[in-house]
Amino acid sequence: MNNKYKKMIIIPCLLITLVGVITFVYFKIRPQVSEATVPSGVAEQKSLPEDSNEEPNQIESDREKVVISLTIEDYYITNTGYPSNLYYVDENNILWGCGRNDYGQLGQGTQDYDFHGEMVKIAENVVHVDYSQKGFTIYLTKDHKLYGFGNAGCGALQQLSEFSRDQYINDEHYTTEEPVLLMEDVAYARCGQSDIACLKTDSSVWIWGTVWYEESQFYYEKEPVKVLEDAVLVTGGWFNHAALLRDGSVWTWGHNYSGNCGIEGEAVISVPQKAAEDVMMVWTGSTKNNVDCYDISAFEGIYERSLENTIIQKTDGSYWICGANVGEEEKVIPLYYETSNFSMICTHEFLPYDKIDTSME
Repeated sequence: MNNKYKKMIIIPCLLITLVGVITFVYFKIRPQVSEATVPSGVAEQKSLPEDSNEEPNQIESDREKVVISLTIEDYYITNTGYPSNLYYVDENNILWGCGRNDYGQLGQGTQDYDFHGEMVKIAENVVHVDYSQKGFTIYLTKDHKLYGFGNAGCGALQQLSEFSRDQYINDEHYTTEEPVLLMEDVAYARCGQSDIACLKTDSSVWIWGTVWYEESQFYYEKEPVKVLEDAVLVTGGWFNHAALLRDGSVWTWGHNYSGNCGIEGEAVISVPQKAAEDVMMVWTGSTKNNVDCYDISAFEGIYERSLENTIIQKTDGSYWICGANVGEEEKVIPLYYETSNFSMICTHEFLPYDKIDTSME
């Protein structure tokens, strides 16, 4: 075989051998990619290669997918109230209360107009309690039963067959002086101004009572009605409710005068609407669930104004807020608790928020 043909065979063989060596070395020494660390309660987001054959919309959708989970017991309220009433769940799961009893809100089967400074025993096996400034109280037992007592005029205790303006206004004549069973299979529940939002053990959200009321207009539900599914938390406040779903979306409803629901242009919201995404926690009014007071006299008769806001924590850890005293734009607010329309700085847009206190105590 002449030299010409020998060169034609040897050169390709050398090239093949060289490619094989380079390939082996690359896979042997290249960095190993480990799974990314993600915050607790948030699922890892899917990462796709740049040359993926998936459609752009599908890639963006997959990258944004999160799954929120939390331990609901961490959000039980054991100490709540205002100068009118204070409620406390002790280490033995006994619910105690003190203060006014004009709505029968001490749960003793009586109604009177005295102020009771000493704690009285209300119920046993209690894990969570919440209180509305409207004069009704709810509590959750270890066996997932929700009870309520106090003001029955707003319908939150399921005592009214239909909404009555007279009963709503003159509510001290319509009371429930002993705890009544409101719902079973309950994981969590929160009071609004005149209604209740409940998270059941199957992750569904239910509401009832007077969700909102404006003179001759109202939204009232005597019996619980399901409004959402796949939720992990519900909140309550003097103005609005919010629910956090497993997909990281926040849904709000109730009074929305200052844009505090995070929804533009609607004074009241009956059906929950999506207000935010990529959220891992939500609060209405205040980020503190428990009050710091264990002696009702320490309130000194001061009623702290309920905050007209919704606050969220995004999955990146940042905090955002909407509603009253947020932003820079002054707007005319419609009539509700004032005698006439008035101006207020407010916005429905969620803006960065750094004045945060998430302690439970």
